Amino acid sequence: MGQEQRLAFLAADGLDDWRVAYCGPIARFATGSVRAGTAFATDVAAIEAPAEHPPLIDVRPDCVIVRVVRDLIDLDDGAADRARAVSALARTHGLAAEPHRTQDVQVAIATSRPVDEVLPFWRAVLGYDDHVGDDLVDPRGRGPSVWFQPLDPERPLRHAMHIDLAVPRELAATRLAVALDAGGRLAFDREAPQYWTCADAAGNKVDLVTWPDLPVPEDAPASLEVLRLGRAGASAAGADHATGESDLAAAPSDGGGGAPTSATDAANTPRTPRTPRVATGPAELERGAAMFGAFRAASDLDDWPVVFSGPTAWFDAESLARSAALAAALAELDGADRLHLDLRADGLAVRLARDVTELVDADLDLARRVSATAHAVGLRPDPRKVQTVQVAIASKPEVAVRPFWRELFAYAEHGDEDLVDLDGRGPSLWFQQLPPGKPLTHAFHVDVSVPRAVGRARVEAALRAGGRIAAGSEEDGWWTLADPAGNKVDIAVWTDRDGPR
Repeated sequence: MGQEQRLAFLAADGLDDWRVAYCGPIARFATGSVRAGTAFATDVAAIEAPAEHPPLIDVRPDCVIVRVVRDLIDLDDGAADRARAVSALARTHGLAAEPHRTQDVQVAIATSRPVDEVLPFWRAVLGYDDHVGDDLVDPRGRGPSVWFQPLDPERPLRHAMHIDLAVPRELAATRLAVALDAGGRLAFDREAPQYWTCADAAGNKVDLVTWPDLPVPEDAPASLEVLRLGRAGASAAGADHATGESDLAAAPSDGGGGAPTSATDAANTPRTPRTPRVATGPAELERGAAMFGAFRAASDLDDWPVVFSGPTAWFDAESLARSAALAAALAELDGADRLHLDLRADGLAVRLARDVTELVDADLDLARRVSATAHAVGLRPDPRKVQTVQVAIASKPEVAVRPFWRELFAYAEHGDEDLVDLDGRGPSLWFQQLPPGKPLTHAFHVDVSVPRAVGRARVEAALRAGGRIAAGSEEDGWWTLADPAGNKVDIAVWTDRDGPR
């Protein structure tokens, strides 16, 4: 499984709407409203699929994002047929595909110790599931996947993380070029065009990856009857929804990758400057902090833990059809276009879209109406299943690293320290300024935001799995934990409703 299925999928006809990333085949369709999105999602949920491969459907105010499996390795023989069925439904609904707007992020955790000594800690602290031996995935398909990179024990670096960003191959040239223009440098390109390793001005590393979506290689097994293929419509990919400017510099004409193979190629790639997208400003952030407090203080909003991404609820469902039915009911509520809905076979996640605009007073009432609607159709909340993962990127105050990450990820600025994915899929990025005397010049850690009722249990499970507490306490509202190799993760409950804050 995995490689052969990927090659067969890429070679199949009728899949121009789709790209292949860490999360497997993914497509994005422009809608214009949550109501239009849920109508489409309801039909997608009705497509017959194996029990182990239900689609994952994310409804946003302006789009629907569909994945036919939870990740690349689980790509089954029927994935192409299901993807074509989704595209056919999109045409029936009059929706345009936006393959150039797809991407996926995963976290790479490096260790010089055996992976089986480190993985149990991360499984426990993230609440993730095992996958193919050395990977972890979010059981609800919402957070970034995690893989473990063995390091040579003789290397002096004992612990490190980096971020992997998978983009369609026709986007790689532009993303790399603008990121280098924004202060980055090319650290490794010998594996291009499969991937490039870039570094920001502080030395933090990121791999820009196209390998899942590369053309089928010439030496692919003949039994697959695969063909070299291009991606139809690459040159006609739509404009950036916030700036009206294309996210593409030059589209490939021969399916040969369309990405630079060296730093020189990247620097010479033609491109259009892009005005940074901004999710909110300082005044809205100050107002948003007050609204966080209002959510925490409301005695009738127990369904809604407040995590880094804002108030979020999870409602259990016994099928994807039931999740879709609740999503359709929520789409009829006044203010529904402020909702992000993640439809899953075991439930529905509902988030107030604070990455687009900060919380307002009306959101308190909207959250109450969402809960009432869910209860009326017989679905019950489970706040324990709510969590948010973000990546903290450290640097010195005098080193400006955020522009590099903003351009590489095509994220939006949120206040002075954060970058966010306006589609609400990728992890947010928080930029941590290190104290002047701290010798570490580059570092990552992962932040996991969970309800207070979950936090202590996560910490205890992580300690049983070989971790240690490096800082913090429940009274502080967070713990810093270290895995056996020294990689750091923060468990935060400070945003949630009950107990000390």
